[in-house]
Amino acid sequence: MSNNDSCNLPLDTDTLGLTYIYSVAFSLGLPCNLLSLWGLYQLGRSGGGGCQLVYILNLLLSDLLQLLTLPLWILYLQGAHRWPYGRPACEIVGYVFYVNVYASVVFLCLIALDRCLAIVHPLSSRGVRTVRVAAVTGVAIWMLTFLFCLGGLLPSVFDTERLLCLEQYPVSSRYAHFKIATVALGFLLPCGILGYTSARIGVTLRHSPSVSNQDSHKITGILVIITVIFIVVFGPYHLVGGYRFISLLLREDPCELERSIFLCYRLCYGLTSLNTLLDPLFYIFLCQDARLELRRSLTPCLERGHAGHKQMAVGRATECRETRLDMF
Repeated sequence: MSNNDSCNLPLDTDTLGLTYIYSVAFSLGLPCNLLSLWGLYQLGRSGGGGCQLVYILNLLLSDLLQLLTLPLWILYLQGAHRWPYGRPACEIVGYVFYVNVYASVVFLCLIALDRCLAIVHPLSSRGVRTVRVAAVTGVAIWMLTFLFCLGGLLPSVFDTERLLCLEQYPVSSRYAHFKIATVALGFLLPCGILGYTSARIGVTLRHSPSVSNQDSHKITGILVIITVIFIVVFGPYHLVGGYRFISLLLREDPCELERSIFLCYRLCYGLTSLNTLLDPLFYIFLCQDARLELRRSLTPCLERGHAGHKQMAVGRATECRETRLDMF
């Protein structure tokens, strides 16, 4: 069995749920990511952020690219899972979607590792925690992620007969092996990294009286966001997907499993787009005056009318950059 008709899947059952998820992610995520990118740009111009700024910028750019594909997926769902734009468009959008999902995962891990190095090894890690190293690392991550997804999604993600895009029922064994690899490398391994870094940071903070409660809350906030994204957003998709693809390789009748798990898997798949709503929160924890930087850049007229307030805000921002650069 190699086609969708033999499986007789209820393709229309995911239309309502995924349309709502994608609509919420796009309508809220797009302005949040654009505002965060603008705020980080202003913060970078003022000399703040350090290497973590590079990782968060890459994370938000990844979210933005993923968000731009959501209107096409909504139209695809409303058209009864029929892709009307041809093979090249399906392949490009499909690659962009997958690449940015797993690029987001890697950059989340890098943010966690950067925090771990800054807290646990603040002096010895200065040589690797530079903007130059972060920029080179970012380029390497994009290239490796693209090549990994390209190798797994080739030769095509488009079904010319049924106009399915990024869907295959039942899946080929090659694609199933690729998806199992993404579960291991794109979820289980990052969860291990997150657990390790969180444990090291927690132990260090408990034995470091020099770290203030405010600083500790910022670090905890970053780790909480990353944990929520992995467990709530990426967890269901990878766990259900791992069960699906391992079971498909072991079963003689894969269509029975495909029918029973179709809606659950598709909704979990859609949940991955909600990371675009949580990632902008990293901007808030970057510096205590990050929101003020954004407010000042968007309201120059208010600055002229409140010169004293502006001077005080600039002083606090300068203090933040000078005294917290290594940690935040």
